[in-house]
Amino acid sequence: MTRIQYLKCLALARSSAFVPIPYLTLDCFSGCALDSKRRAVTMAETASLIVGHCATFGGTWLHSEENEIELLSKRFDLVG
Repeated sequence: MTRIQYLKCLALARSSAFVPIPYLTLDCFSGCALDSKRRAVTMAETASLIVGHCATFGGTWLHSEENEIELLSKRFDLVG
């Protein structure tokens, strides 16, 4: 995934109209921090991953997690 693609996913994740996919059903990311395999993902899946890691219950946003997911996204291949 390129930086521009990641930024589009990030914008989708921060959109008030976006309804994320439930985190526990995102099997495509299973183990992505532990191995170096490439993964085929959609924008909605990536945006849901971002929401799952960056949004807090208090309504704030963890920007440090954004950076971590951006590093991981270099091994994602955007499909669909």
